[in-house]
Amino acid sequence: MSLQPGQPAERDGLAVGDRVLAVNGHEVRKLLDYHAVAARFTRAEPVVYRVLRGTEEVQVTVRPGIPLPWLQSALTALTLLAYLAIAWLMREQAGGDLRARLLQLFTIAVALELAAPSSEQLIGNSPLMLAAGLFYLGITGIQIGLELHLVSLIPERQAWVSRWPWMVPLFYAAGLTATLLVAAGFLSDGLGLGLVPWSARGAYRTLFHFGFPAWALGVAWLLGRQATRHPEPRGRQQAGLVLIGLLPWVASVLIGSAHDLLGITRWAWLDQWPLILLPFPVAVFVAIYRYQLFDIELVVRRGLLYTALTTSLLLVFYAALGAGGALFSHAVGSQHASVWVIAGATLLLGLLFAPLRQALQRLIDRRFFPERSAVRQRLVALARELPALGKLPLMGRHLVGQLTGIFGIDSASLLIATPQGQQLVTLASTLVDFEEQFDQSFLLSPDDPGIQLLCRAARPLPARQPAAHSASMAQRLHRLDAELTVPLLAQQRLVGLLLLGEKRDQRPFTSEELELLNLLSHHVATVFENARLFESATFEGLTGILRREAILEELDLELNRALRYHRPLALALADLDHFKAVNDRHGHLAGDLLLKRAAQALAAPLRATDAVGRFGGEEFLVVLPETDLAGAVAVAEKLRQTVADLAVELDDGTLLKVTVSIGLAAVDAEAEWSPTALELLAEADRALYRAKGAGRNRVEATGG
Repeated sequence: MSLQPGQPAERDGLAVGDRVLAVNGHEVRKLLDYHAVAARFTRAEPVVYRVLRGTEEVQVTVRPGIPLPWLQSALTALTLLAYLAIAWLMREQAGGDLRARLLQLFTIAVALELAAPSSEQLIGNSPLMLAAGLFYLGITGIQIGLELHLVSLIPERQAWVSRWPWMVPLFYAAGLTATLLVAAGFLSDGLGLGLVPWSARGAYRTLFHFGFPAWALGVAWLLGRQATRHPEPRGRQQAGLVLIGLLPWVASVLIGSAHDLLGITRWAWLDQWPLILLPFPVAVFVAIYRYQLFDIELVVRRGLLYTALTTSLLLVFYAALGAGGALFSHAVGSQHASVWVIAGATLLLGLLFAPLRQALQRLIDRRFFPERSAVRQRLVALARELPALGKLPLMGRHLVGQLTGIFGIDSASLLIATPQGQQLVTLASTLVDFEEQFDQSFLLSPDDPGIQLLCRAARPLPARQPAAHSASMAQRLHRLDAELTVPLLAQQRLVGLLLLGEKRDQRPFTSEELELLNLLSHHVATVFENARLFESATFEGLTGILRREAILEELDLELNRALRYHRPLALALADLDHFKAVNDRHGHLAGDLLLKRAAQALAAPLRATDAVGRFGGEEFLVVLPETDLAGAVAVAEKLRQTVADLAVELDDGTLLKVTVSIGLAAVDAEAEWSPTALELLAEADRALYRAKGAGRNRVEATGG
């Protein structure tokens, strides 16, 4: 048993090292004997101990009675409330932050340990004392795992956690195994059954002397490493503050172990457990409010306001109900009528509470947090607008443009997965016009470690986290000034990636904004996936223009319309010159890039009513409604010059250039010739053959 300084046992003469032989004349051989005697103690009556001190038997009379420790009790209550307050804040924390859940569980565990009676307070009640000891050991084992896991995520998930994911389960396994071994000894000694070969005292001393110091040093090292090495000042400040809050506990553990092992002096304040534990919640509060360890400002403001309004309305409701019930009872002449009125009204309130609560929440948001409500409404409107735009490029440009205005950010970029899912291609960005400067776009593989991290997280992450896992992604994120990465996932499959820049006011994204972005990302992913499925059947994944089947359907449709209404129609067959040489000399990846750029160059000058598609290989078909042969020649010359001006730079600095030969065929409005689509294509093909034979990089036409 331990001897508490200043308590009656020490005050009346018992000393450390005394061996208890008898209590009140009853022989004591083991702890169970002492409990049996202590159970018969009488309140306020002295207890006579016969102890062996060295080689001499000494009798000591212990007189109970100590003043109520008001200060100690108040400090314990304050510490308990501080931990419960942290737990409540973390419960209200939005965004699915794992750190918040871990901190909530950890503070609840500490609060339970503070609130539970100590084993010394239960002497005389052997079952309760045994249960208290086992409870303490179980809570301690859980705390070891929770705290080590938590500090490995402050200020954010450390890289080694992703490299060695087995370390986190090891924290919990080590903590629970160590405390369970001690618990087995405690249970064995308490029941006197000899279940294990070690004693509770020996096992606990091993845990106290070696297990607890290893725990404390591990926590200090993990936080200290982040406090000194994290790349951002705010991250270093967050980790440093949490470390400062834990230093009294770390010092207490290390000094307590050294006191027993080395005999060094143990300061009296180290026995004041509330003083040791209180700095941690204080430091966490400071880290939250000063350095945004968690974004809870809105949670606190809204929660307090909502609680105050709800409480006030309930008080008014029940006051009115009580008065109304009394008046109703008086009117009907029955004393029990008010009971039925109150019961019925309470039942009605229970049924209406959920919709009333939601209505009140919306009212609070509109009246007291209009800026947040406005952001939510604009995002809802954006989600409705996207499907109406139809095509992926239009949706992409609209999405990034709207997001920069809604969140006040410098830039936004959208990457979309190719139909085969092998690449992420930059679809739109507020930094660069990708139609005019397509060489500024870049490709990114879904197998990239940074992309895989985002897929596992399935929520917005700071750009530095995936960048830390992938050098290539870090380079690309820096190029697009990305501060926040938002994965677009549909049925756990990556559809695209949103990259958001820094806010113009330099403030971080709040947890509510992250939650709204997360919700928006699911809707956007579904919209883009549906649009991509439609376009994959209509448009090519490589070039982004119509497939062969789709452009031929367009030709049939326009030719039938032209013949029926006697309107002009022209078509052009365009073939890239010497394209095979590009593939042979620079490889198929370079050839694909050149083909894509050429398709974009051919599509860019066309009207909205025109259509262009890939006819086969490096050959393209252009359909020009309401265009006669002279107009088609002018358009074709513009297309030829646009392709000739094209220059594609490869990674090694090589510039690729290409030319195009174009053959034209047309149906005049007044012509009596009514060709089929195949006949018109044959005319254009013959004109293309003449352009090739005449030296390439030219336009040839055949009238109809």
